[in-house]
Amino acid sequence: MTKILIVDDNDNNRLTLELLLENFENIETSEATNGKEAVEMCEKEKYDLVFMDLMMPVMNGIEATIIIKDISKSSMIIALSALDDKESKQRMLLAGAEDYLTKPIDSEMFNQRVKNYINIIELRKEKRLNNDAINPFTKSVYDRKIIFYVKNENSIVQFWDFFLQSNQFACEDFSDYIRIIYGISRWLIKTGKQFTIDVEHSDDNIYIMVNKTDSIKKGTIHNIVTHHIPNAVFMVNDGTLSFKLKKIKEVEKEVTKIDDETKSILSKTHLDNPTAQQYVAQTAISIMPKIESLEKIEDSLGELIISFEREPSKESMEIVCVQLDAYCSVIELLTEFDHLVFAVKTLLEFLRNLENEQLKSDKIKNFVSQLLNLLSDLASWREMVFVKQEAIDIHYLDASLLSSCLQLEAIFEENTEVDEGDDLEFF
Repeated sequence: MTKILIVDDNDNNRLTLELLLENFENIETSEATNGKEAVEMCEKEKYDLVFMDLMMPVMNGIEATIIIKDISKSSMIIALSALDDKESKQRMLLAGAEDYLTKPIDSEMFNQRVKNYINIIELRKEKRLNNDAINPFTKSVYDRKIIFYVKNENSIVQFWDFFLQSNQFACEDFSDYIRIIYGISRWLIKTGKQFTIDVEHSDDNIYIMVNKTDSIKKGTIHNIVTHHIPNAVFMVNDGTLSFKLKKIKEVEKEVTKIDDETKSILSKTHLDNPTAQQYVAQTAISIMPKIESLEKIEDSLGELIISFEREPSKESMEIVCVQLDAYCSVIELLTEFDHLVFAVKTLLEFLRNLENEQLKSDKIKNFVSQLLNLLSDLASWREMVFVKQEAIDIHYLDASLLSSCLQLEAIFEENTEVDEGDDLEFF
């Protein structure tokens, strides 16, 4: 059943449309006499097709179209107007209307277009099956795919910007997924890989596949993802890391009016990804001296890492770890940085488990270089957040740290394959 709403302040115009629609089966029509009435009806019930007059009292067609599209994006709105000028048509289409028809209505053209609209509406309701889908979860996805060809760090910045600045991909924990993918991609780039990130989606989910991840241990990927997103649905198979992200469904809205004072309070107290200035402003003054002490720890760590390179051993590595642990203990005092603490603690555990045989290998020079890069990242984070306060998002370092930790672990991995024999699907 296709539900149709006719919106027009003129009784004869509504009757004309009703008579034209009698040619179609399995439809149900309703009427509204102005834009405000149409909005109220759309708040209570979802209409597949809305015929919207442009010039009406109380609320005109353009205003009503904007609100109805906000309530239900899938409702198709067809503008009907005696005005045949380019400006009126453009304003209506910009408001969200799918089509613009002029009065008097050409019955033959009207029938053909309505037939097409109803066909589109019915196809939308059918379960899609795309046999060319590459995600390992389902074939029920749209017949379209986004592919990012990742050749260098600029490629993954484009990936980051596309998703975090797009309003068409609203998913649970979305920014966390993107940060993990960014971090892993950055590591793959640094190890000389060129690969693709493929994106498919359906009404309910988004599927993101990162290819050529076989140089990272599956257990490492599992630990990173499950710590940052405990309820993540993902698979690692044939060198591809695949994520299934659940879309956040728009709730059929009851429009609630919020006064200016309430809006002001909400805007001040809800900071999903605060800037450095916002974060420092709400950080306890008593903690700031401890944050300032991080610079001295960084200097000490740099000297100790160089000393370790001269005489690599478990003992000299433990001295490095003691200072790194002191650094981590300061970060633990801060709210919002659980991911950063986890990354450093995971690294500490890895460093303390290195054996003397590994520390005597020819890989030490590369290992020390990467460890100093990590220290540089930490110093940059401290300066950008707490000294210059220029970071637009205080979590900007999360992905870089994931990447650095992966690089350090991979240096000592002769065989990156894992032969646990499990199905490699984690929840």
